[in-house]
Amino acid sequence: MRVVIVDPDLKAGRRLAAAVEEMASSADVLLYAAGDEAVAGIVKNSPDVTFVAPAVGALDGPAFLEQVRTVTNEPRYVGMVDVPDAQMSVRWIDAGATFVVARPVDRLGLRSALGHIADGIDA
Repeated sequence: MRVVIVDPDLKAGRRLAAAVEEMASSADVLLYAAGDEAVAGIVKNSPDVTFVAPAVGALDGPAFLEQVRTVTNEPRYVGMVDVPDAQMSVRWIDAGATFVVARPVDRLGLRSALGHIADGIDA
């Protein structure tokens, strides 16, 4: 499984990457902090799952996702929120996210996202 994490907060992104690798040891995890690099990385690497931070550069997460989906709709997307918010979850889903989780993503949220999106995980 290939997982891309798009998060300008590298510390948070690294924590999520470590959690993914711990849960799915065979996962190939790529972390991008900048939006343009992330778009290029998503297109180049064809991830199975892409986690997107609540904001990427000047765009909020759903707007960034809408931009990415004009280039590729191949991966399945997980939107992240800093605090649970029904309206933001609806925006994520409308933008094309398949699943929404709160940050920091705990083990249950990660298992739920990967299980739902990546058709299960080896854990």
